[in-house]
Amino acid sequence: MKFLFALLATLFFALPAWAVDVQMGNNGQLVFEPNEISISAGDSIHFINNVLPPHNVVVDGHPELSHKGLAVAPGESFDISFDTPGDYTFWCDPHKGAGMIGHIHVS
Repeated sequence: MKFLFALLATLFFALPAWAVDVQMGNNGQLVFEPNEISISAGDSIHFINNVLPPHNVVVDGHPELSHKGLAVAPGESFDISFDTPGDYTFWCDPHKGAGMIGHIHVS
């Protein structure tokens, strides 16, 4: 019984944690869903490629936070951590002109 409890506890604590999931290309639209996000400093956002690839995330004025590599396959994902409070604007480079833009508020 102790072994089972230890195994379950290990699996629980080994799972990645993030504040919010953001779908890229949600329901075949060139959007981030949600596109207005509020998190606490130190939280991560989990970006998931939905459809209409390729997608990436460029954070305005913060190349160190940007994920410029393109997510091509449906379900492909990556995380971005925001350690400093402030307001951030982000977009998908290939689809910025189509309005694929969002905002992150870090407190």
